[in-house]
Amino acid sequence: MKNKTYFVIFLGLIFTFLIVTQINAQTPADNKTSSAETGTKMHDSALSDTSQQKIQISPEQSKTPETVSQPQKAVPTVSFFFDDADIFEVVQTIFADVLKVNYIIDPQVKGRVNFRTVTPIPKDEVLNVMEIIFRLNGIGFVEEAGLYRIVPLPDVSKELVYAQIGKAPEKVAIDMFTFKNLELKEAMPDIENALGLHLKGGTVRIVPVFRMNALIVVASGEEQLSYIKKWIEVFDKMFAVAKPKIFVYPLQNSKATHIASLLQSIFTGSAPASTTATTQATTPVKIESKAGTGTTTAVSQTTTAPRTGAAATVTGGGGFVSPETRAFADEITNSLIILATPTDYSFIEETIKKLDVLPRQVMIEALIAEITLSDEFSFGLAWSLKTNLKISGVKPFINDVNLDGQISQRGDALSGDSASKLTGGGFTFLATDPTGIVRARIESLTSDSRAKVLASPRILVLDNREAKIQIGDQVPVSTSETTYTGSDTGNITRTIQYKDTGVILKVKPQVNEGGLVTLELSQEVSNFYKIDLSGNEEIAISKRETNTNLVSQDGQTIVIGGLISEEKTDTKSGIPYLSKIPIIGPLFGTTKNQNKRKELVILLTPHVIRNQQEAGTLTSEYLKRLDKDVGKDVSRITPENIEKKLIKEN
Repeated sequence: MKNKTYFVIFLGLIFTFLIVTQINAQTPADNKTSSAETGTKMHDSALSDTSQQKIQISPEQSKTPETVSQPQKAVPTVSFFFDDADIFEVVQTIFADVLKVNYIIDPQVKGRVNFRTVTPIPKDEVLNVMEIIFRLNGIGFVEEAGLYRIVPLPDVSKELVYAQIGKAPEKVAIDMFTFKNLELKEAMPDIENALGLHLKGGTVRIVPVFRMNALIVVASGEEQLSYIKKWIEVFDKMFAVAKPKIFVYPLQNSKATHIASLLQSIFTGSAPASTTATTQATTPVKIESKAGTGTTTAVSQTTTAPRTGAAATVTGGGGFVSPETRAFADEITNSLIILATPTDYSFIEETIKKLDVLPRQVMIEALIAEITLSDEFSFGLAWSLKTNLKISGVKPFINDVNLDGQISQRGDALSGDSASKLTGGGFTFLATDPTGIVRARIESLTSDSRAKVLASPRILVLDNREAKIQIGDQVPVSTSETTYTGSDTGNITRTIQYKDTGVILKVKPQVNEGGLVTLELSQEVSNFYKIDLSGNEEIAISKRETNTNLVSQDGQTIVIGGLISEEKTDTKSGIPYLSKIPIIGPLFGTTKNQNKRKELVILLTPHVIRNQQEAGTLTSEYLKRLDKDVGKDVSRITPENIEKKLIKEN
């Protein structure tokens, strides 16, 4: 009995020892697991002021019966929850708190992020996931020497490409691919998405060159570059049969009809089509070309349209553009409507930009004067200037040249009914006046009534356009007369045509890049007088005219002289009443015959205006000159001031 009692006590002690041993063996592992789970939970409370963001990092435990006492190393995962979070706070959380890397943010980076992970993602994939999120917000990042630069997405391609694909430049592969069919501006987003460049961890970068419709590809090796090249060629071939699209190009400086005509000439090799502003629009002229030849067949048709316009085809045997390409000019909006493929339009657009430039302007400053030839001017202004050349400072341009010869190669020097009244047979003088001596001399002659300024116009004209100034009257001249004898009294019908008289100046300047101005000049000074023709009083026109082409530097004054006319006048004087008695009247009076000789002198000064600043400078100089001549502050003479003065006087 006693032995049995000892045996039971012994078994109880053994059982108690085993239980205590088992408890001590399990306690460290459980405490370690609990501590790990507690230590891997993180919540960023610093971001909870204006929005809700939650990030949770937890290890994935993998327990097996064989490794209960030695658990496997945990792979950290991250969960995100950004609710309308500011991009700066998101960058701080990802790069500083999670990745613990150095970073810098471009001041242009702005935006807010909404993102939540349903399942945790490995910490190693955080950078790739954030690249996708940033791209949706127009942001990218570049890593170099351990520093991450967060910049706007368009600036990513401008960063150092070697830093994104590796540190070994000898392993970098770079090539440029030019597209022949597709328009890169429109296809760029599709190319990036299709090639999956945003998922390749920054090992491939593409830089678009829209001006050349090309892509610069930077890869980490030739194999990767070949892969990208293959798919780029596939994309380009897909657009080989691209359909034409309609593009509208608003012109800024040129006329739409003029540019459309030039495009036709450039791409077809034909002469520019003439355009007329009417109330009808011309349908496009289709030019069909045969392969290998330059022959064309043109068919046109006119249809009524509510707006003014013109159209021209920009295709032909030259092969610059496809046969479907057409360009239409809309005069109302001054725009070009172009039907072309994206590739053809890219080529046409570059041509239009080079043609649509701000035109130069020329301000022509003219002085037209008539000098009475007497005293030292008896032989004309030319002789006076040549004999006093050293003291006058006038430099001869062409001396003693007949106007019918070198100066007027494209027109008649002298024309009109009174050409026979001009002396010297068109003897003329052409010179430059760099110091303004001739102008000053004419002004001095005007003061003592020996010269008369007929006109002193200033006109602003576009380069290679004609300007006209006319100061005078329109005179009715009978051109034909018809008498009807069927009635008792007889009816006479006359045909009247109005002729322009006075001072008429036509000038067409052409400016080269160096500022040299070629002037195509036509100058006319005419007046009318009455004559008796077969018992009828008719009107005759006396005209002095010159047509010439000359070259002048910007701001240089050209002097044209030598157009001399002679006017005969009879002046009667005598004793009042007695000198008018018939037959014996001449005994009480005298008749004086006078011959007045006058010379027409023209001074021209072209001023080239290339921009608005030069136009403002010339305007200021002109106002200062008026202030000096008039003796008043001309700049204060405005419509408002005139109105106030009239109200005050009334």
